[in-house]
Amino acid sequence: MLNEFWGSFKSGTDIRGVAVEGAGYDVNITDETVAAMTNGFILWLSKKTGRPGEELKISVGRDSRISGPQIAAVVKKTLVDAGVLVVDCDLASTPAMFMTTVELACDGAVQITASHHPYYRNGLKFFTREGGLEGSDITAILEYAQKGSKPEMSDNGSIIESDYMTYYAGNLRELIKEKVNSKDDYHHPLKGFHIVVDAGNGVGGFYAADVLEALGADVRGSQFLDPDGMFPNHIPNPEDKDAMAAISEAVKKWDADLGVIFDTDVDRCGAVDSEGKEINRNRLIALAAAIVLEENEGGLIVTDSTTSSGLKEFIEKNLGGKHLRFKRGYKNVIDEAIKQNENDVNCPLAIETSGHAAMKENYFLDDGAYLVTKIIIKMAQLRSEGKKLDSLIADLKEPVETKEVRIKITEKNFRAYGEKVITELTKYAKTQKTFKLADDNYEGVRVSFDKDNGNGWFLLRLSVHDPIMPLNIESDVKGGVEKIYKKLLPFLEDCEGLDTYVKKAAPKKPAAKADAKKTAAPAAKADAKKAAEPVAAKADEKKTAAPVAAKADEKKTAAPVAAKADEKKTAAPVAAKADEKKAAEPVAAKADEKKAAEPAAAKADDKKDAAPVDVKADDKKAAEPAAAKADDKKDAEPVAAKAEVKAAEPAAKPEEKTTAKPAAKKGKKSNKSKK
Repeated sequence: MLNEFWGSFKSGTDIRGVAVEGAGYDVNITDETVAAMTNGFILWLSKKTGRPGEELKISVGRDSRISGPQIAAVVKKTLVDAGVLVVDCDLASTPAMFMTTVELACDGAVQITASHHPYYRNGLKFFTREGGLEGSDITAILEYAQKGSKPEMSDNGSIIESDYMTYYAGNLRELIKEKVNSKDDYHHPLKGFHIVVDAGNGVGGFYAADVLEALGADVRGSQFLDPDGMFPNHIPNPEDKDAMAAISEAVKKWDADLGVIFDTDVDRCGAVDSEGKEINRNRLIALAAAIVLEENEGGLIVTDSTTSSGLKEFIEKNLGGKHLRFKRGYKNVIDEAIKQNENDVNCPLAIETSGHAAMKENYFLDDGAYLVTKIIIKMAQLRSEGKKLDSLIADLKEPVETKEVRIKITEKNFRAYGEKVITELTKYAKTQKTFKLADDNYEGVRVSFDKDNGNGWFLLRLSVHDPIMPLNIESDVKGGVEKIYKKLLPFLEDCEGLDTYVKKAAPKKPAAKADAKKTAAPAAKADAKKAAEPVAAKADEKKTAAPVAAKADEKKTAAPVAAKADEKKTAAPVAAKADEKKAAEPVAAKADEKKAAEPAAAKADDKKDAAPVDVKADDKKAAEPAAAKADDKKDAEPVAAKAEVKAAEPAAKPEEKTTAKPAAKKGKKSNKSKK
């Protein structure tokens, strides 16, 4: 079982951590931990293949992060020391690294990336010919690392360099030529099109020059194409508001026909039409579905749980397909699509609102460049018919209002508590006359409302990795989101383990007590006037005054209660719990650890200031978990691979076929990169 330190690296089906100092977090992606993880992968792959390290061939690539070169050097040296033949791809996209297992016959592949996360984070992603690894595989690799297990050392290891990205880009060019099949200029089918690319300073810049411009397209206005691991212009994420605004503005400025944008490692994408309108989330899914269903009549489209009601109607009524709204998480979506095909259901597309899209024809690999290529092919085909791309989704009904509220779970065992909330909300919804539970939901609780009660729906679910419960609300009328939220709010206010802004306010002191204070004394005085004996009357007056004073004292006792309520809101208990685990360490060390935790606590408090309904955020904005403290990083020179460097060429293709993949291999079922 993984301890707290090694368990902190596991992020679903990836390994991630802090690789750069100065960001307020302890660095745990060190030379030592990376070497241990790489050894774990060798042992895992040797067990899977039944072959020792010196009989394995493993490719290594990285995205543009500033920590990438050093991590890559450690990975390559560790592989070589175990006798592995290493194929060094240097800067490469995540989908391309999977393709090395197909076209370069690599037994495994290692991609060094942390997707769209901040510059100071990095990690490892692993592939085999079957696709990206499962979460249980990552656990096994980390368990090897935790134990310090190593494969047998060998002097047979070596490195060969491969410019695989050039070959990968060539595959995409050939696919466009073949599918557009231009009668005017077969080799330049994109002549006359103006397409702007935004790579966000990740590794997607190749697409502008090596694919589009090479096929005749005008790519002026393309931006942030050069790799820069500090990401100085905007977050390389198609879901980011600023990123989408940047590509939209570029399209309008240059009067382009299309704009495309990638995330850091190019396994996701987004687009913008000629008017600068985003083709993202539901619109991107609708467009992709329209394209693939032309060749897969009645096919099933699998999406995540947050898609709109209008999208379902569009797929099923306008396109004649079927829609399965499954769970959030691209891995869940891809795995379900593969399962459907194994059960003889034609499912050509698995796609998530985040921009992960995997097609059956492309190994069910989530590849942003491949989806963009399919969109551009369709755009070129429509031009010959005098149509534009947006005509394909003109009938898509889109909501008038959308909101996402990210509710923090304050319980330590957040997953168990989140599941409890889902169970209780399901029961609660059944008791509410205006709530209609969705009968086709596979994640969380989805409830719809009629025209008199908000004309929309909400979905409350548990985040895949974080102590967060995202609440998505959509409405087809103005003001509908607020109305729906208010209907759910009473339930949320009763959930003590959720963030404070959805808790019930402390009850105020009843007004009746205040009234009693005012009336008690006058009544006593009236009685005193009626008394026959003055002395006795005065004595009675003193007695009646006592209750008034006692009630005044009650006011004072209320203050400690309020203080206790305030104490619950502080971040101190969180830090205290973290310190309790380290009871054996010196007191001074504990004090230092508390200081290190302060930035994270401050960030958590900042999130509580926003109004619930107006908060709009994405899964990407979940708070960074506090990184487990790694061993003191040793001052070591970058590791240079001690091996002969040779030139690697892709396996020869059949003479009559130069496209990205042999036809016989298309459609093979295997789930791919898992972010």
